[in-house]
Amino acid sequence: MAGRSKKKPLSRRQGLARYLRELEVVDYRLIISIVFLCVFGLIMIYSASAAESGVSLVLKQFGIGAGGFVLMWIVSYVDYHFYEKIAGIIYIGAVLSMFLVKVPGLGVTRNGASRWIDIGPFSFQPSEFVKPAMVILMAYLLTRMGRKLSILKADIVLLIPGVIAVMVILVVTRNLSTALIVLGIIAFMFFIAYPTKKIWRLIAVIGVAIVIGWLGYYHFVIVPNHTMTLTNTVTEAASKSFRDDRILAWLYPDDYPQASMQSRYSMYAIGFGGILGRGLGRGTMKYYLPFSTNDFIFGVIGEELGLVGCGLVVFLFVYQVWRIFTVARHAKDKLGSYMAFGVGIHVALQVILNIGVATGVLPNTGISLPYISYGGTALLLQLCEMGIVLNISRQIPGRRVRIGDSSQKSEHEEHRQIHAA
Repeated sequence: MAGRSKKKPLSRRQGLARYLRELEVVDYRLIISIVFLCVFGLIMIYSASAAESGVSLVLKQFGIGAGGFVLMWIVSYVDYHFYEKIAGIIYIGAVLSMFLVKVPGLGVTRNGASRWIDIGPFSFQPSEFVKPAMVILMAYLLTRMGRKLSILKADIVLLIPGVIAVMVILVVTRNLSTALIVLGIIAFMFFIAYPTKKIWRLIAVIGVAIVIGWLGYYHFVIVPNHTMTLTNTVTEAASKSFRDDRILAWLYPDDYPQASMQSRYSMYAIGFGGILGRGLGRGTMKYYLPFSTNDFIFGVIGEELGLVGCGLVVFLFVYQVWRIFTVARHAKDKLGSYMAFGVGIHVALQVILNIGVATGVLPNTGISLPYISYGGTALLLQLCEMGIVLNISRQIPGRRVRIGDSSQKSEHEEHRQIHAA
């Protein structure tokens, strides 16, 4: 019919403009930070391991990372509301999986801790699954409880799953660092949801008292007995547990040179690097530093790239966490907001613990540096978490919302700009 107008096909330039417009719904700046950190991690893993392993570790990590990016892309298209329906199943599965470390033939004990499961050529820590599981469960519970959190019973019900997970981690896997991260995720997500609750003052006082009491216990109870065994020419392995060794080595590194070797060598490496570092691949402490490709890779970065390289890594992580929190603030509902905040908190806590250990600020915890450290389980789960954040960003209201910019443009203005182009 003459009165019916036909739609003109978009030109190549208009099609590209529309494609770029759709991309802006996803936080592409977050994707860039993820890619940069992963590529940087491959470079540093090669630098730290080339002399002993050649390219084998890099190729393996590249394969894991490539699979992780595929998973991240797939997860970014899965509606994050789907996890609300299976939050309980994910949580129960993650907690029960930690008991597999006690199964003969599956569980492996290393350095005094039963944390790993070996299935053929694959090895992973089931406790890693608890971190994203707690993020999803806490987001679900905080959304469902709503205003009921003013009641003490609701507070208790909300915290019970977290307490159970932390206790299982401590008792079954003896993984204090993971327990602290899970506890931190729970506390900070709870605080973000309800920052005005009066209980936070009490929690702060209790936390300070626990830290002071813990340090006093090691200083006045553990140290005298442990020093006595050392004076009787008994090795440092005579302590009650590997955890006591690590804490005592952190408090008194000169008295426990063997147990504090990792942290001291890492600090030496960072000190040798100075401002600009010795140059990529020219570091020497990596040949003496245990776990130079995972737990203490930040020491290798400090020696070879100096303060500038360390500062760049810290800046990228701060920028990434800020982007995640920005997505959380613009999410279309509380569930998405809480999930994104939880992922950001997880990344921040893991970075703080790893760098704190590498610089001697914290005792050795065995925590990897996200995206950069060698390891498959952690990298895959981190990228899956980023996929969830990207899906949350996809569903931010408005077709042309620049994440971080409060201004929104109308459809008329969008079409006008496309045709003007």
